[in-house]
Amino acid sequence: MAACLLFAGLQSPGQAGEAAPTTKAGAKKKSPSSGDNAAAQKPIFVSADRMEMDRQKNVLIYVGRVVVVQDDMTMRSDKLTTYFDADLQSMKEAIAEGKLVQVTRGERVATGTKAVFDGVAQTITMTGNPVMRQGNSEISGERIIYFMVEDKMIAEGKVKGTIFPDELQGQKDGSEPKKQK
Repeated sequence: MAACLLFAGLQSPGQAGEAAPTTKAGAKKKSPSSGDNAAAQKPIFVSADRMEMDRQKNVLIYVGRVVVVQDDMTMRSDKLTTYFDADLQSMKEAIAEGKLVQVTRGERVATGTKAVFDGVAQTITMTGNPVMRQGNSEISGERIIYFMVEDKMIAEGKVKGTIFPDELQGQKDGSEPKKQK
C-alpha cells in the first residue's frame, strides 16, 4: 500500500475526506524491489465508511469515501481492495476503483476510474480515461503507468498532451513556475 495508498489517488467531489484520516493502517515493510524508497517505510493512514477483512484470502477492502495518505501522496476512491502476503507484512497489490479515482503527489494529480498499485514493481497503473496533470500541463491516454521509485511516467493508447515547458522548467530549477492565463 505504501506508495499507492497513496500516489499518486486526490479530491473527488462529494468526498468527506477533507478532514484528517482517522484509521491507521500501519507501515509496509520494505520489499527487496523497492530500492531506497523511503516513503515505503512511512505510516499509511486510511479512512473509509467501512472496512472488511478476509484473513483467509489476505484481503482488506475499504468502501465508501476512501482516503489514503502516506508521506506526500494522497489517494481518494470509492473502493480500495488490498492484497497482502501470507503474514500481512507487505502489500502485493491494491486496486482503487470508483467514479473518480484521484492520486496526488506534490504538484502532480492523476485521475481515472481505476488505479492498480503493484507492490513488487512499485508502479501505479491508471485506466478509465486517465489524465495526469502538473500545473497547466496534462497528458491523457488509455493507460498511464507511474513508476514511483524512478519518478517516471508512460502514457499509452491515443495519447494527447498539452505541455507548458516554462512551467515545468521552473519546477526543475526551483524557481516559481509561470502560470498560464
